[in-house]
Amino acid sequence: MRILYNISIYIIYFFITPIISLFSSKTRLWNGAHKKSSLIINKISKNKSSSMWFHCASFGEYKQIKPLISHYQDKSKNKIYITFFSSSGFNNIKNYHPNTITLMLPPDIKSKMRSFIDKINPIKVFVAKNDIWPNMIDQLYKASIPVYFISSKFKPNRLNNFFLGNFYKNILSKTSLIFTQDKLTFNILSENDIESIIIGDLRINQVINHLKNKNKISKVKEFKKSNKLIVVGSSHMEDYQIIIKSINKFNYKWIIVPHEINKNDIKFLKEKIKKKIVFWSKLNDIENCDVLIIDKVGILQDIYYYADIVYIGGGFSKGVHNCLEAAIFSKPLIFGPNYNSFTEALFFVKNKIAFTVNDKESFEKIINKNFDLNHINKHSKSFFKNNKVAINKIIEKV
Repeated sequence: MRILYNISIYIIYFFITPIISLFSSKTRLWNGAHKKSSLIINKISKNKSSSMWFHCASFGEYKQIKPLISHYQDKSKNKIYITFFSSSGFNNIKNYHPNTITLMLPPDIKSKMRSFIDKINPIKVFVAKNDIWPNMIDQLYKASIPVYFISSKFKPNRLNNFFLGNFYKNILSKTSLIFTQDKLTFNILSENDIESIIIGDLRINQVINHLKNKNKISKVKEFKKSNKLIVVGSSHMEDYQIIIKSINKFNYKWIIVPHEINKNDIKFLKEKIKKKIVFWSKLNDIENCDVLIIDKVGILQDIYYYADIVYIGGGFSKGVHNCLEAAIFSKPLIFGPNYNSFTEALFFVKNKIAFTVNDKESFEKIINKNFDLNHINKHSKSFFKNNKVAINKIIEKV
């Protein structure tokens, strides 16, 4: 299995990806980010002093592990490296810390990983959630450098898979400690003799911290005025099929923040929405528009503050996206039926903070509902208070 993996990684990085980039703008961005990152890596002298390395799959995982990164930025004198697999993280992170360097994760090839590790000389490595890279972990293990997974969540079928289960178990057994989000993941790892401890979801700390330091967006306030505002966050094409009818029917203000900006989705929205649309990148006559489409990454979390109702996308595809960023503002939440894998979403539905929809009619009914805002506020605050992660518990264990 390891030989097959190594051959596949080599072919994907050096043969398939260059070809796909000829047709895919997203892949071209990814390749461009790797080129920029390689230039930075080439300029890094071999680090005689030790460093701390944090790896995140994408921007979302970065926000999850950010409270831990901030702790070490404040308390440690070590240089800090943050790597991303996704170009969305590399291109959109705002790094103002002088002792921190942001990079794309080098290809997971033995020689490249060995060279990178030797150059940055990490004393500890933290991986957000569960982004497993076999050669990265293997080379760190051989160098006796501890690896910690933070707020991980694994499904039983990943480790119990007939073909790949033993492969994953072997990799995870080389980690020093896995901090899990929930008891289910802890039990799965324990059954396979992989050391872990339940710590909870660090995203909760991140959104609590953001509540204290939220950014005001005057243009959104200007757009909303005294109207009812529905914010549609991290939306997919499947979500648009549900909400378009209501956008055209009701005299509300709407802000749509696509999960990913692509030409097909934008074309669909322009064709199907009969109200006047304005884009964030081309703001004009914002007061007289009904629909604001955000074609910029990184401001959704602040936009939620201005909403009267929040629709979270993903519930009609792979799974509902981050509910926490809206819930911290005690907003009524709406999402599709695919939410059962997410502990916070289950809590929000059970406690009538969130409401699920299955079709256009149920969505229309809920957005016109009179919500008990005092109830939502009370239970939202209770959730965050009771689920905040004690970062000191992580620090003590590593």
